[in-house]
Amino acid sequence: MVEEYPSEERTEPFSQSEINLRLQKSVRVEESFDSVQDDTVPLDHLVIDDQHHKQGIRILVRPLTRSRSVSPGSDNCEWLALRAEVADPQRPKSRVLAVTQTSKDINFSLRIPGETGVEETRPPLWCELYYDPASDNQILLNRSDVPITLARISPSDHEGEEYDQEIVPGTTKELFPASWRISLYGTAIMDFRILAKRPASLWLPREDSNSSFVLSSNELRNSSGKRSFSSEDGGKEDENAEKRLRTDDKSDKDDDGVIMFYPRTTAEPLVFPLPHAGKAKEVVIPNGHALLEVRKDETVSIPGGCELDQYQLTKRDQIATTAASSVFTAEHSDVPDGVITVKVLKTGPSKPDAKPQDSHRNVIRQADIWLREYRSQEDLKHESIVRLYGGDARYLSLYMEHVDGKDLAARGVWRDAANDTFVGDRGDAIRILKDIAGALNYVHQRKRVHNDIKPANILYSRDRGAVLCDFGLSTRTSDLATNGGTPYYVPPEFIGQKLRGCPSDVWALGVTMLYVLRKITFPDARGRQGHPKQLYWIIAELNRRTHHHHHHSSKQPSAVIQMQQWLNEVNEAKAKLNPRDKLHGLVSQMLTPNPNQRITMAKVMNELFKDSTLDK
Repeated sequence: MVEEYPSEERTEPFSQSEINLRLQKSVRVEESFDSVQDDTVPLDHLVIDDQHHKQGIRILVRPLTRSRSVSPGSDNCEWLALRAEVADPQRPKSRVLAVTQTSKDINFSLRIPGETGVEETRPPLWCELYYDPASDNQILLNRSDVPITLARISPSDHEGEEYDQEIVPGTTKELFPASWRISLYGTAIMDFRILAKRPASLWLPREDSNSSFVLSSNELRNSSGKRSFSSEDGGKEDENAEKRLRTDDKSDKDDDGVIMFYPRTTAEPLVFPLPHAGKAKEVVIPNGHALLEVRKDETVSIPGGCELDQYQLTKRDQIATTAASSVFTAEHSDVPDGVITVKVLKTGPSKPDAKPQDSHRNVIRQADIWLREYRSQEDLKHESIVRLYGGDARYLSLYMEHVDGKDLAARGVWRDAANDTFVGDRGDAIRILKDIAGALNYVHQRKRVHNDIKPANILYSRDRGAVLCDFGLSTRTSDLATNGGTPYYVPPEFIGQKLRGCPSDVWALGVTMLYVLRKITFPDARGRQGHPKQLYWIIAELNRRTHHHHHHSSKQPSAVIQMQQWLNEVNEAKAKLNPRDKLHGLVSQMLTPNPNQRITMAKVMNELFKDSTLDK
């Protein structure tokens, strides 16, 4: 059982404007679809059969404009001819653009170019549909420069739903599975239908199996959306899985190794034969987030349209859980060498009283962080960087090598729980600097910046050495400086000049090494409420031009004043380093205020490996 301390980690995410800058979209022009336009069969009437459902189709799109192109933002779109429930003999099938969500897709771009013509001038349309990993809904974000009108065109069972809603630029709306129409200035531009995703299923380990089980979806979850048979803390496992399911006594057939599930819509149960009948029983998870629902020793089976997207995951031990993510060990059917670490980004509302817009933004922000972490780590292969095996955008999950070591901030392991000092020795300090300098040198050679170097992102054990993790805030060296990260590790050149890059990773490692050499206590602990010398500021505030100096002074000092106080403390600690000690000398050079004169990781590596006198 993990001992949970309230997390002191307060990594600040990218701002929305930074996210917007980073969305790179490929735009492809599709074939002409004159034939599509005069198709009047409502999207709701098109039949999605089993084979389409298996491909993972999530959206059907029908453009309604005369424009000759539609530009889907990814490669997982194809024109499909679908039959209608009641087909017109003249037109047996309707053509629509079908969008599949694969394990790489966090969203889908709906784009239609503008038109300048005799009859009308219309600005371009650009909306993003983000898939919500915890439900079948999608979050629509209007990225056009003008308001759009959104209407549901499916018959409604949602009471009191407005028919037409205006979505102003930059705002969001959560859409449930149904058919919807987007209009601009009264002209219908496009219809689209959102489909429910294929549910994952759960295999519950069980001792004996001689009966089949029926599970109704309301039994599986109560009104809060939690599993009704789950104990909230997830720490105490049930005595056995038996109590969590009800045996169906009415069954007179001997359906060994089969589980039946009543979906909400049909009276007929769906019957799933089990791949390993007799050893487990399978439960379909109708909604909610499969990877956050699964408990110790249960196996979740993820369906997919292609081989790569199907796999099983058996949960082992919870490592950590914060408001932003859940991290646990598991076995993955595609990774042969035993246990991996799974990190799942959570998208639930961060505060109980969050406004809908805030929770929509949270889905979008977490999806974007997932994408960056996945992209920035997928091609990194270095012994001191956590290896990424893969990830699944559908669940915002990352599958990584399991490093048997705790991070340098772990209380009671590398950090003294009583006084926040590092508990390792000089040998540990040398090993940590060698390994992380090597990892950072490798990252910097690839023109990347980590942006969040700190004790909590360095895993360490004396057997394995130090391993760098968490690339969720990494950027290319050519990108604009980010406001993301953790305040205590941000370099002095960020104030006023807003500079960040490889030298800022070097500075952050220098501050981390002051902690490892016991010249300062664990910096992040200073953010704790009630800390005798509490100090915490928001990185983005450092470069805000504020005209309200007076209103700060009454409450607390401005971000710049607080950071300058911190830089003074770093400087005092640096002054205690022994310049004649090679290790201390390198750390001192990493804390050179001018980034152009600061030592590089390549130089640190050179110095470390040519010198055998370090251990003295």
